[in-house]
Amino acid sequence: MRRLLGTSAVALAMLTACPARRGGGGPIPVAGTGCPAASSVFVASYLTPEEGAKGHTGWVLPLHDKVVDSIANVPEYAPIDAAVAVAAGVPSPPAKVWLLGGAQPCQATVGSYYAAAIEAQTPNLAYGVELAGCAAPPDPQNASAIVVVSEAAPSECQIAAPRSVAQRLGEVDKEGRWQRPTKQTPIPPAITAAIPAKPCTAPGCEMLWSIAQVELGGKPVAWAGAVNWLAIPDGAAPATQCEWKAETFSGFFVAGADGTPVKVTDAQDHPLALTAVLTDRTGAKVLVAEGPGEYSTYDLGGGNAQVGRHLVWLRPDPSSYDAIDHLGPECGD
Repeated sequence: MRRLLGTSAVALAMLTACPARRGGGGPIPVAGTGCPAASSVFVASYLTPEEGAKGHTGWVLPLHDKVVDSIANVPEYAPIDAAVAVAAGVPSPPAKVWLLGGAQPCQATVGSYYAAAIEAQTPNLAYGVELAGCAAPPDPQNASAIVVVSEAAPSECQIAAPRSVAQRLGEVDKEGRWQRPTKQTPIPPAITAAIPAKPCTAPGCEMLWSIAQVELGGKPVAWAGAVNWLAIPDGAAPATQCEWKAETFSGFFVAGADGTPVKVTDAQDHPLALTAVLTDRTGAKVLVAEGPGEYSTYDLGGGNAQVGRHLVWLRPDPSSYDAIDHLGPECGD
């Protein structure tokens, strides 16, 4: 579609809404089937046409993108045959895939290839395959789903989402203007050393933060965080908030061999946000990080995160990347 397909600002919600299978709806889950390697973990999007427009509604699995000079006279969305997909460089889709997030993994049927025209500062064509057989998410306008490749239902593979552990953000008043923070939750000591030290003293500067972590067995296995140092000019009026400058820092981390946070920087054309860790009975297996039109998956083990899959599937306006680490006044259009 000419709008962005299923992207969001900071952490994309895992809204798969695939109900438990009943009756003859596919293979019966096999106990003990855990998470695959990161190379077999994908991210799907739920596609909804713009109001009044015609097009496909349902889950799609992005696989490839191609920058073009223009999308004029190109269909917003169109099924394409395999030969056209291969000529465009689209890789073969996985044969047996499952959407995670419901009471049980939902087996999806891989359907036709598609090409979608993306209208953005950098026009591009996004390619992938349609997925059928899984229910729509609760919020079809803004949803993604973790998809894994597995011969049997990965019933032992669970999504562990980050939970907030520290915030200092400020509040928005009735006029929609940002107000200085009056409450805060301190940053955990484990992650403090990973954040750059910068002088920041009120009233000329406000340090803002939002920190989340994923725990397994009561121990952190990953963290995500953003910190802003917001400079507020002396005597600045609230109406000038969108002119205030901020230094920003963001990233996600995994627990090293000694438990110390280790920042993950590989396979990020643009800043990504930690959205989930996949776990099974053997422990934390795969980390998933997402951003607008891009995601990476990483194998976890031995205190390291090794890239398993990296995909840029559309190229939105560069300003969309700013939302990953923006914490101050909201000044969007």
